[in-house]
Amino acid sequence: MTKRRRLKQAARIGMVLAFMSLPLVSGCTVMASQEQLRTLEEARKAADSAEADLNACRQQKAELERQMANQKQRLADVQTTRSTVQKALGQ
Repeated sequence: MTKRRRLKQAARIGMVLAFMSLPLVSGCTVMASQEQLRTLEEARKAADSAEADLNACRQQKAELERQMANQKQRLADVQTTRSTVQKALGQ
């Protein structure tokens, strides 16, 4: 085997060993601790609460937009009536 080929093979073996030993060196645990689970549960509850608030705000916005559309329609009707009355009085 040539030097270059041996070097490539050694590099591959080194990479494989490095990737295989990474979980052992990194200190990762198989299970989350009780504190981590509690923190995760609190974060989930906060996210659910925020999502519920967002939905409530969206419903309120939709209701306000409906009210605004109704008021604009009412204003247009009143302006039309006013215009009609002014024309009738002007004749």
